[in-house]
Amino acid sequence: MAASLSWKDVPGAILIYDRAGQVIDANDAAVGLLGLSRDRLLGTYAEDAEWLVLEAPEGPMSVHPVTATLKSLQAVRGVLARASRPEGTDIWIQVDAVPQLNVAGEVTLVTASLCDVSHLFARSRLTSRGAGEHIVNEVVGELADARLETHSILHVVTSALSRMRPGTWVASLLNKDPSTSLVVAADVANSELVEYINRHVASLDHPGQAPTTGISQRVIESGKPLLLPQVPMSELWEMIAPGVAAYVAEHPLPIPIETSGVMVVPMRARGAVVGTLALYERRSSNPLTEKDIIWMQAIADRTALAIENAQLYEDAVVRLERLGSLQSLSLALSASPDLRLTLKVILDQVTAQLKVDAADVLLLEESDNMLALAASTGFLATAVPDYRLPVDEGLPGRALTGRRIETLTALSAFSQFRRRSLFAREGFKAYGAVPLITRGKLLGALEVYHRTPLSPDQEWVSFLDALGSVAAIAIDNAAMQERLRKTSQGTAAPQRAPSPPQGLSLLEIQIIRLMVEGLTNREIAAQVHLSQNTIKFHVRQILQKTGASNRTELAHQAAKDGWL
Repeated sequence: MAASLSWKDVPGAILIYDRAGQVIDANDAAVGLLGLSRDRLLGTYAEDAEWLVLEAPEGPMSVHPVTATLKSLQAVRGVLARASRPEGTDIWIQVDAVPQLNVAGEVTLVTASLCDVSHLFARSRLTSRGAGEHIVNEVVGELADARLETHSILHVVTSALSRMRPGTWVASLLNKDPSTSLVVAADVANSELVEYINRHVASLDHPGQAPTTGISQRVIESGKPLLLPQVPMSELWEMIAPGVAAYVAEHPLPIPIETSGVMVVPMRARGAVVGTLALYERRSSNPLTEKDIIWMQAIADRTALAIENAQLYEDAVVRLERLGSLQSLSLALSASPDLRLTLKVILDQVTAQLKVDAADVLLLEESDNMLALAASTGFLATAVPDYRLPVDEGLPGRALTGRRIETLTALSAFSQFRRRSLFAREGFKAYGAVPLITRGKLLGALEVYHRTPLSPDQEWVSFLDALGSVAAIAIDNAAMQERLRKTSQGTAAPQRAPSPPQGLSLLEIQIIRLMVEGLTNREIAAQVHLSQNTIKFHVRQILQKTGASNRTELAHQAAKDGWL
């Protein structure tokens, strides 16, 4: 009588994943193959497995086969991957992942079978160090030590690659506006070629940003690698991007090159193509082949993931800084009735957080329906002309009449400005304006200027709108304070202005003023030429003398009692 066998008794390694890609069961063969205890294996996720996934029968592949199955709802078979065991040895496995679907067509489970093929690939060119495994390991190691910043990551990767595989390496990363890309090049053996590329990119309409066209666009849109073992340079210039051939004709290459091998692979992160990694290689005793695509694709995908993490970090930092900026502005607004001071603080935050060169505030004078300059910062001229503009004048007129944000980056449009001489003298190449509106009433406009082209995203525009709202509230509050002051003067006898609590020194009053403006202890220390620890001591003394529990309460108290 034959004994019944379950799937756990099968000699082949089998893992069971749930719909979230988490291991929920495994047989003894899988535990032994991966070198993990059952407790450590169960509960792990496919996307955290850190397998080096290289290829599938359909071509190069970079995601875990179980992740691919969950996304496609289709079986994924014959995937080659490298896994690291806890003791430090590597194994090569062939993976088949098959989904189990319910009646609604949703994945309920994924069964993954693993076959150890290390012995078949031990001497294969695919997995030999000469074919690129050592390059992958070296670059991944350097990526781990790279600074969490986009440009730094691209520089580390291209520089490392040019040392290990001679040639000109070019990484192109899509900007938030995908019509342009950030370009980083490296060639350790021929630095003059890198300088040549950088000069070309700097000469474009958007310096430092190349148009996403030609070969790069082709690879991004198809999502497939491109290999051209040998291309005449005259043809290559036309393929790279429009205008490159004309630039080369006018600015010859620093070294003569007749032909080049080209290999371009997409940089992919979480199912999306975010850019390309390219190698332009002159004559070599080891010409590029299809096998090189495998290790180059592995590097490109790891680079893309590193960049995505860096961008998420950078975006989080920017959002935190902007939230802190709005908090500081709210504090300054509530603490100081001085409109001039409040507008100065707002404009300083505008230029710092939006990374623009200059900004100003125009106030609407209802008597003649003209806009008058109220505050400005960042202009090169020592004295900005005290200009007055009709409310319907081009920009900011369009922003005011349409009651919406307007941005302008076309230089030709500036010629229509009444202030075109100001733009020419200051070298402005980008402009934005947001109407200042509160309680449905139009008060003026907040304008921003930049000396290089801008590509504002939605968060940038939203933050400009938020700053405009803060400025509008400040202006409205100042007008209300003035009306109350005039009313009070007409109905009551003059009173002595309240003074700060007794016992506060002149230095402490100065520190209170700077705190109200939203300055940090470090910034206050720089202003009054004392150490940061000394400022902390004075802040504690001030809070104790005034009875305030924190800086915000102190600012409100100073504004309410009119100390400053």
